[in-house]
Amino acid sequence: MIEIHDPQPLDLGAVVERLAEHRAALVAAGYTPGEIVPAPLVADLDMITGIVTDLVEAGSTSLLIDLTSLPKHWFFPLIRAALAEAAIEDVIACYTAGVGYATTLSENISPLRVLPSFAGDAARDRHGSLIIGIGFEPTGLDTLLDDQQSDAIRLIFPFPPGPPGHQRNWMFVKHIEELTSKNQIDPPDRVHIHMYDCPQIFDALCEMTEDGAISSAIAPYGPKTMSLAMCLFALATEAAKRPAVPVYYAQPLRYALNYTKDAAMRGDAPDAIGYCLRLGGRDLYRIA
Repeated sequence: MIEIHDPQPLDLGAVVERLAEHRAALVAAGYTPGEIVPAPLVADLDMITGIVTDLVEAGSTSLLIDLTSLPKHWFFPLIRAALAEAAIEDVIACYTAGVGYATTLSENISPLRVLPSFAGDAARDRHGSLIIGIGFEPTGLDTLLDDQQSDAIRLIFPFPPGPPGHQRNWMFVKHIEELTSKNQIDPPDRVHIHMYDCPQIFDALCEMTEDGAISSAIAPYGPKTMSLAMCLFALATEAAKRPAVPVYYAQPLRYALNYTKDAAMRGDAPDAIGYCLRLGGRDLYRIA
């Protein structure tokens, strides 16, 4: 279990109190204090991948990675590290939906850069496609469109987002359209895919790029489940020896303490979904 600490919390006392509550709940559920590892939000790559290495050395052959509260700075390299270990036979990623999102989800945004271990071809600044996952807050998009040239801009719109996400997603799209108009870039096209349909999002990415033959860059602003498909696509193109896919993101350095009010429920159980990434040593998201 990873206890991630924001480097610039708005209310340090409230954050410390909330973390202590969560730590106590985990210990009450059966975890030992030593199994709860504190770590910085913007950790270096060795710290992130070292967690997977330690589990393998301890004899783990199956991993369940919960993306719900993991920042993208963390979960992209964690997925890569898990799928790079031949000793790990089964990998499942899971996500639990939330309710009651804060008006401001994050602040103190770091400069746009590639996510750890997803630099792609650093010398390439023009791509066949720039693919953007639509989210709530378009931080860093101005820099992305200024620095990364592309023949086409493709948007993946999470559908159906439901209120108030619907309005915030459309404001995100409007911002992109204003930027492309200002910079005299062809207007983007978009596809609407259910935010939980990771396999279909992966297939859409393959279709947009002719199975990775067309060079691309990715900006995963959308939901974690959409970003998971983008992560898997970048890894699949690499494994298939297609043009490497850089993944750009402006990582927030401060998250709202009330990011969500609670887990969404489906009946009497949390609204959680799982994705099998590897089963019996066979990777399920691949490009032939």
